[in-house]
Amino acid sequence: MWMCLRAIRRKHQSIFQGEGNALPFPARGLVCDLDVGEPVSQRVRRISGELLPKVYELLKRLLETGLIEYSESAWASPIVIVMKKNGKDIRLCIDYRLVNQLIKLMNYPLPLIDELMSNFSATMWFMTLDMASNFWAVPMTARAKLISAFICPLGHFQWRRMPFGLKNAPLIYQQLLDNCLWGFVRLPQEEERQVDPEVLQFLGIQSGGDRGQTRADNQSQVSRGAVVSRTSTDTVFHQNRVAPEQMGPVLFRSSYIVDIIYGALSWDDLCKTLVALLYRLRYWNISVSLPKSEFGVKKCKYLVSSDGIRTSPKAGPESARATLPGHIKGIESVSTIKPSSSRTCPSQLLYQVHRGLARHCGRTLRIIGRAATLGARPGQG
Repeated sequence: MWMCLRAIRRKHQSIFQGEGNALPFPARGLVCDLDVGEPVSQRVRRISGELLPKVYELLKRLLETGLIEYSESAWASPIVIVMKKNGKDIRLCIDYRLVNQLIKLMNYPLPLIDELMSNFSATMWFMTLDMASNFWAVPMTARAKLISAFICPLGHFQWRRMPFGLKNAPLIYQQLLDNCLWGFVRLPQEEERQVDPEVLQFLGIQSGGDRGQTRADNQSQVSRGAVVSRTSTDTVFHQNRVAPEQMGPVLFRSSYIVDIIYGALSWDDLCKTLVALLYRLRYWNISVSLPKSEFGVKKCKYLVSSDGIRTSPKAGPESARATLPGHIKGIESVSTIKPSSSRTCPSQLLYQVHRGLARHCGRTLRIIGRAATLGARPGQG
């Protein structure tokens, strides 16, 4: 059965990316646009000498692949360099905090993690897909490029693809993947002509493109990551070209921004769904990080299995030894634990957090009565 899975991955290898700083092809149909006020320009920040060669190498690759370009923008945000977990590659982070204060927040919902992690009780096999350098796949409009400009000791650059750190970036990418997985609208004809004919045949759709174009020509375009240049907000959602019925839901569940998780009742069901999912990702030209993805496993990195959701062994001991912070700001930071996390958080720690907040509120509001401020203790009520 593993041979079948390897064959599927070989067949769709064009969308898989390897280790390091993956440079994905531009996704089809969507664009990042920003609407803000007056430009903000900040000073360059120092980078240690031993990291400068790595910064140079990354910037050179980003220039070569067309992800960034030199900038004359009035905007400038400083960069911060962070080492990746492998200890070799760097992550280029940009401090967009001042810019984000000016960006108008996009109205688009993010799914609830609890809902995405539900209904796995009868699952036998799991697969998880992590999109490769996900945000870098989304092209930018002309004004968004100017706003994205960043400055470092090696120069002043701006993004041609959507960078990490911008306020609306997760929402834009969520919208892209939601439409990919659920199938509401399809590509306009000029972009559909660039899709591999094999993909169109699997999806059962007619591209309406040039019949003289050969499959080899089309595959060559795909391998180069060719897409229709998009400099305005005229996305697939504005054109509203409704997808046919056969392009409906693939998984009947959403991703959480860049992560897709799916549980199957049988091995055959897993392979069949994986094939359909990879064809859909190829249609939208969305790349997948092979090292960060898992296929045909009994439990995945979120520790979701047929037994339910469990605490990570790495996080378990630390959370079990955790104590209540000694100041109110620390308590408030812990009190923001999401329901999906509090499910596996030790009950005694949660009790200490809420008791500490109750005491603070009691002092601030001069509420009389310990019972009113503390509420029920563990084991009571």
